[in-house]
Amino acid sequence: MLSAAIILPGEAEMLPFNSLRAIEGVEWNGIFYSGKKTHRTFDRALIFSSPEIIPLICDLLIVADPAFCTSDYLSFAIRNGCHLFLSDKLILTTEERKQLIHLASEGGTYIQIQNDFLFHPFQEKIRSQTNRTCFIEATQYAPAKPNRLNELLQNNLLMILRAAGSPIHKLNIFCGTVPSRQPDVLNIHINFKNGSVATLTLKFIEQNETHILSIHDRGQVTTFDFLKNKTSYFPERELKRVVSKTSPDPLQEQIADFVKNIAENNNPGFSLDDEIQVFLLIEKIKAKIEVNSFTIH
Repeated sequence: MLSAAIILPGEAEMLPFNSLRAIEGVEWNGIFYSGKKTHRTFDRALIFSSPEIIPLICDLLIVADPAFCTSDYLSFAIRNGCHLFLSDKLILTTEERKQLIHLASEGGTYIQIQNDFLFHPFQEKIRSQTNRTCFIEATQYAPAKPNRLNELLQNNLLMILRAAGSPIHKLNIFCGTVPSRQPDVLNIHINFKNGSVATLTLKFIEQNETHILSIHDRGQVTTFDFLKNKTSYFPERELKRVVSKTSPDPLQEQIADFVKNIAENNNPGFSLDDEIQVFLLIEKIKAKIEVNSFTIH
């Protein structure tokens, strides 16, 4: 049984904490909440007034408030033997990420990053097709929003890396920009060391949202449509389409999966090691986008 504690964000009324109580293998020992609102559902005996106490009373620390996802605080928690489940809104440098990975490895603890997209039911099927050379094609059209580029790049690149199951050999980037100097279309071509090839196309448009991944493997094509939650095959199988439903509570599902992996000494579904690999890729892509933007202007 793991003793667990959580650091809630100020807008914690949106966090389904009660559903987390149902997770098996966890005993809740502490809550830290920096907001001012009163929550009737919280057990007052669990609430601590200082975040420094929280890592001292638990084996598993869930940091749902990005303000506490700092190198100093997370290092303090790891040194006190905590497994970490962290908010997806990390603001850490490459060196800070590497240092946290090193500390966790030395201490025998795990770090998982929240990522609702990677717990879509399709992801396990995508990961299971990584044993052969293949062509991977990902396309996503979405409205342009602040910080949307990072989210779309991270999710799609992680998915492609899992599907390929191989280190990257070469990366080519095309970026189209509009007068606002923001990309309106982005195409990334990736060659992997196992011979697999992938393309990722992102278009920022207001209409016709699309998110599709196709895997071409030895004359067969499997297509995953994330907006319609459907899988299709070519040549067609007897079962033409499989409809998958997303989890109504992805946070609870991810934490429950993390608890299970800790108990079985397995690496988490989306670790800081995975995150740093994609973080470095995104930095390289964004540098290319910046060069293209200044070239046009």
